[in-house]
Amino acid sequence: MSHPDEGIARGLLDAAFDLRRVLRAHLDESGTDETLPLAQAEVVRTVAVFPDSRIGDIASRLKLRPNTVSTLVRTLVDKGLLDRLPDPADGRAVVLRVNDERAARRARRTDRRAEVLAAEIGKLSAAERRAVEKALPTLVKLNDALRA
Repeated sequence: MSHPDEGIARGLLDAAFDLRRVLRAHLDESGTDETLPLAQAEVVRTVAVFPDSRIGDIASRLKLRPNTVSTLVRTLVDKGLLDRLPDPADGRAVVLRVNDERAARRARRTDRRAEVLAAEIGKLSAAERRAVEKALPTLVKLNDALRA
């Protein structure tokens, strides 16, 4: 280990990836999840958070090449998940928005994941629940720092 906090970092990565994987598997087994490949899901999630973004904006946020994002967007438009609209500031360009139905399905999926996770959190001791809750602002701070 090159940094004294590398063990914490590896543990956090493992826990985060495992939590996502386990939730996805649980919802797949119950037939309540409509999953997309990770890259496509990241594009949809980014467009949902930053509607009316251009492909270059999405590429910058995701640290991907614009041509990669363009291919992903084309696939998502073909699937009816994203809409391309003329950019009001520049008629030659397009902006992206999540299709309304897709947004509704995404919200339902997020609600279902939260329900499943909440049920498991409810099985923790009061001290464990408080520890998870107390860690949330720090996790948000880490995400924000990594985004910057």
